[in-house]
Amino acid sequence: MRLNRTRMSHAQVRTNATAVLATSIACVAAFKGLNESVTPPALPVLQEEFQAPASTIAWVLTGVLLTGTIATPIVSRLGEVWDKRRALLVVLTIVTLGTLTSALSSSISMLIAGQLLQGIGLSTVPLAIGIIRDTQTESRTKSANGFMVAAIFASTAAGTMIAGPIADYLSYRWLFWVPFVALTLCFVAVWVFVPRSPRLRSGERPSLDVVGSLLLAAGLACVLLALTFAPQWGWLSPKFVLLTAAGLLGLLLFIRRELTVDQPLVDIRLMGSLTVVAASGMMFLAGFSINATLISVPLQMQLPDSVSHGLGRSATATSLVLVSAMLMGLTAPLISFLDRKVGPRFASAIGPIAIMFGAAIMIGLGERGSIVTILAAALFVNFGISVSMTQSLNLVVSGVPAEKVTEFNGLNFAIQAVAGTIGAQVCGAVLTGGSGDDGATLPWSAFSTSWAVQAVIATIALLLVLAARTRPRTSQGPAPVLPREAARDATSITPSEN
Repeated sequence: MRLNRTRMSHAQVRTNATAVLATSIACVAAFKGLNESVTPPALPVLQEEFQAPASTIAWVLTGVLLTGTIATPIVSRLGEVWDKRRALLVVLTIVTLGTLTSALSSSISMLIAGQLLQGIGLSTVPLAIGIIRDTQTESRTKSANGFMVAAIFASTAAGTMIAGPIADYLSYRWLFWVPFVALTLCFVAVWVFVPRSPRLRSGERPSLDVVGSLLLAAGLACVLLALTFAPQWGWLSPKFVLLTAAGLLGLLLFIRRELTVDQPLVDIRLMGSLTVVAASGMMFLAGFSINATLISVPLQMQLPDSVSHGLGRSATATSLVLVSAMLMGLTAPLISFLDRKVGPRFASAIGPIAIMFGAAIMIGLGERGSIVTILAAALFVNFGISVSMTQSLNLVVSGVPAEKVTEFNGLNFAIQAVAGTIGAQVCGAVLTGGSGDDGATLPWSAFSTSWAVQAVIATIALLLVLAARTRPRTSQGPAPVLPREAARDATSITPSEN
């Protein structure tokens, strides 16, 4: 009788661990696909609806980026200090309220306020990864990272595809009602399936470094605002230089602070490991390449075909190319298999190499203005981005203690957001700076330079990955746990009882 009870308990543990895994991935997909991705394609509709200037409507996107980048490292640490389950429920509540505010908005100010609240949802990603790490073995966590990246790409592609029909045939409010329903369901699933975070074995109660949080928030805000307004102010204008300098100073003070306090917001000391540095480098590469590609490809696709490298295609054709390339993210689960077969260093190297290859295709053949060339390059780049994101998460799992996975991934996703802003602004500046006198003709040299910048960053990331020394872990991490009170009973089962 005792034997049957034990076997049933272990089966129940595995079943509930799978439910936790599915719920965590669903939360990320709901935010990235149905919340974050539906707004950009509908910006013209929103601009017309609210009669807002372009500089104002841009804050519908900028607001999400700003609050998400600032909040994610802080919320990730709160997940360790407080409880990941509780932190995720609070984040989902805030994002759901932000979505509701946007759906009910009667002015552009109200819409932007809702978007600012929705931006905090970026922290669902590291919280979900941390919950998965707490409830799964290390090998299963790495496999889950691949499925999570695939879910991000798939949901982003789906959100991009449904945004147009919703905006064209329904009220713009449905752009927010659909995510509202999805987020509500995710809240219920987290409440039912996700367990509390395990207590620290040392018994020490962690705390939040408030001063470090303020320094990081101020530094990131200044850098992001400077990059956002750079095209308007000028890259050498006093306002840009001063705001950038203030942001960098804030980040330097943050690093100094984290090296001296007992319980830092992010344990910067672990950055002494090349494995952790390589993980951050790959996340930077992914963020930069995503936005740089999203600017370069549409511009060339829609450039008049009277220009040698222009294709003269419609926005619909451009969307089809971009969405088709995004589907390469569905290959992300295969990366964890390669990680086990060829090792994390060489599996990680595939990402930067794929991006370099895609950039090389465009530099060598892109001037001919062929849609086949652009699609091939976009497929390689998006495959490289999915590999880089997946292996960045896997390197963090391998390179930092299990209890610090959430906070480091919070920092990495903040790095990705900043890199995305840099990618968009640098690529935009290169292309704009190369425009002709009529402002409409973009010479091929501008496009090739943009792709060359991606190749250089990919090369740096590749060197970091190859320099990293990863070793197999002797422990596979915590066993899967049951939700709520049942977890306590499951932990009392020992292997000998089975």
